[in-house]
Amino acid sequence: MYHQGNGSRSKLFSLFFILVMCCLFLGASALHPSARAGAAGVTLGWDASAGVSGYKIYRGTASGSYTTSVDVGNTTSYTLSDLASGTTYYFAVTAYDSSKEESGYSNEVSYAGGSSCTYSISPSSASFTSSGGTGTITVTAASGCTWSASTGVSWATISSGTSGTGNGTVTYSVAANTGSARTAAFTVAGQTFSISQAAATSTTTYTLTLATAGTGSGTITSNPSGTVFASGTAVTITAAPDSGSTFTGWGGDCAFAGTSTTCSGKMTRNISVTANFTRSVTTTYHTISASAGTGGSISPSGSVSVSSGSSKSFTITPSSGYTISDVTVDGQSVGAVSSYTFSNVTANHTIAATFTQSGTSTTTYTLTATTAGTGSGTITVNPSGTVFASGTAVTLTAAPDSNSVFAGWGGDCAFAGTSTTCNGKMTRNINVTATFNARTTTSSYTISAYAGYGGTISPSGSVSVSSGSGKSFTIAPKTGFSIRYVLVDGVNVGAVSSYTFSNVTANHTIRAYFKYGYY
Repeated sequence: MYHQGNGSRSKLFSLFFILVMCCLFLGASALHPSARAGAAGVTLGWDASAGVSGYKIYRGTASGSYTTSVDVGNTTSYTLSDLASGTTYYFAVTAYDSSKEESGYSNEVSYAGGSSCTYSISPSSASFTSSGGTGTITVTAASGCTWSASTGVSWATISSGTSGTGNGTVTYSVAANTGSARTAAFTVAGQTFSISQAAATSTTTYTLTLATAGTGSGTITSNPSGTVFASGTAVTITAAPDSGSTFTGWGGDCAFAGTSTTCSGKMTRNISVTANFTRSVTTTYHTISASAGTGGSISPSGSVSVSSGSSKSFTITPSSGYTISDVTVDGQSVGAVSSYTFSNVTANHTIAATFTQSGTSTTTYTLTATTAGTGSGTITVNPSGTVFASGTAVTLTAAPDSNSVFAGWGGDCAFAGTSTTCNGKMTRNINVTATFNARTTTSSYTISAYAGYGGTISPSGSVSVSSGSGKSFTIAPKTGFSIRYVLVDGVNVGAVSSYTFSNVTANHTIRAYFKYGYY
């Protein structure tokens, strides 16, 4: 309580402080139940304080939570005889003066009604260095006797054994001390466990140096703020880009944090940190027009805006009673796929899905396959035939004769280029031409392979390839870079990590370009 005014009030405050610090104890009769049937009794005793008009006893069945009280007058002991057997009670005492102004609670004691519960702890005290540590306290109590443990301070915590019944162990930890020496008194099974910790002895300090770099602008802040810190101080550094700039990553001692806007660590040496800010550039967007016919849906649909260089996936879902018939991308069939992803988008695109009713279609389409060119060869169809039910998946394979080379597809297989196979579904009449040319005196061709800054292509340089054979190339970014795109004969084939030229019948070029970062 806080009092203002005359000297008697000040004297009362001092008196109450003495009362709170004195010891509340259980009298001998607390070890025996009273004579009244079905109930137990306990005698409480406490130290007397001068100038006090009387005392009140508070009790409850939970530690620190008191539900009833009794004014016992100016006496230093009192017997409570209406306790229930087998129930643990918690008691505290307050004092009051002639004006009925009341002190704070004394220390708390507990009693398991109707049982003989005594408690002891070992050890009763412990000391720690400034670096902290862990320890254990052994509680000795009879079976059925409950107890609890608490530290009362934030720098010492109980890891296990906050409560128990009978014998038990309390495990605790003490945090490192960065200030002056400190002490605490744990309450364990109603007993006092004293703990002390030495003051921090280190006076070593380290300097934090912050800088910015890049074409953009921004600020760096530290928490706690400052440039000189005691050894071991935990510091969090935050980068905030200005409007029109983006944060592109840390340098120096925060390089490990990458592009996270925060970097945390402890001052165990002098620290130098650089935050890189880049001036924002205008993002270019492209449109993918997505549509679905009767019998299903595509998601997302309509005109979908996609930032240049990024990717976008679409999901095709047939309605009940329908199946996916075909999906075309930029007018070319990619089969009856249920999903499709555009990678490294650098132009506008279209994607369209068609559907057929399950098990009801009797529509058939005709496949016409012919050969052309100065050479000779054959076209095989799997499954074989020329008339197929709608939706049938068909694979066409071109095989040149010994004195000829396959020069590429025409008609509805033109999208397959010089690959010797062409795949698709029969969703309409299909006309295909395979061109075979007679072998010439040229027995090999050159593929020029080039890699820009930030990665490699293997093999590289001028690569000789036998006529009609194939050649594969591997594209690999260096650390900190990713593939931007790959050009084959000047055509963007996306951010692929490998590419294979099949049935080479002419010179080719392949060029790989890279970008810094992974997005």
